Amino acid sequence: MVDKPEIIETQRFEDFRGWLSVSAEGFHVVQINQGFSKKAGTLRGLHFQEGEYAQAKLVSCLHGSIFNVAVDIRPGDTFGYAYGEILSFENQKQMYIPRGFAHGYLTLEDDTLMQWCVDNDFCAEAARAVRYDSDFIWESESWPEGEYIVSEKDRNAEKFPFSIAKDK
Repeated sequence: MVDKPEIIETQRFEDFRGWLSVSAEGFHVVQINQGFSKKAGTLRGLHFQEGEYAQAKLVSCLHGSIFNVAVDIRPGDTFGYAYGEILSFENQKQMYIPRGFAHGYLTLEDDTLMQWCVDNDFCAEAARAVRYDSDFIWESESWPEGEYIVSEKDRNAEKFPFSIAKDK
C-alpha cells in the first residue's frame, strides 16, 4: 500500500504518427473528471471526501501546466505534510494520491486542462475542503508566489489543522 503521493513518469512509445503512453495501469477507475481553467493563477482546492467515500486519485495535466498539491489529513505522524509537483503535458508526469489526502492545484498557464481519475464515487455529503494557505509541513516547494483566482467556497474553507482528522 502506498502511504504518500507518488510521482509517475509515464513511458512514451513513439513512432512517425505520434506517441502512446499507459497511464492508469493497476488503478481501479470509478470516475474520470476533467477541469478546464481559462487563466493562469486559478487555484482549486484543497478538496477531499471523508469516511467510506474517501478517494484515491490519479492526476494528469492534459494541456498547459499545474502545480499539483496533496496534503495528508490522516491521523498520525505525517498529518499535515504537503506534497507538491509540477504536472504538465510536456513532462507527462502524473501524481498518484492515496486515500486520506486533500487535493488541489494551481494553474501555471492559461487554457489549462487537467484530469483526475478516482477510485470511489462522489458523495456531496462527504465532500470537504481545507484552505489552501493553511500552515502545512511542506515536503517540497510550497505554492508558487502570485495572485490567485480562488472561488468563494475555497477561500472560505476551514483553515488547517481542522477538526475531523486529528480525532479519528
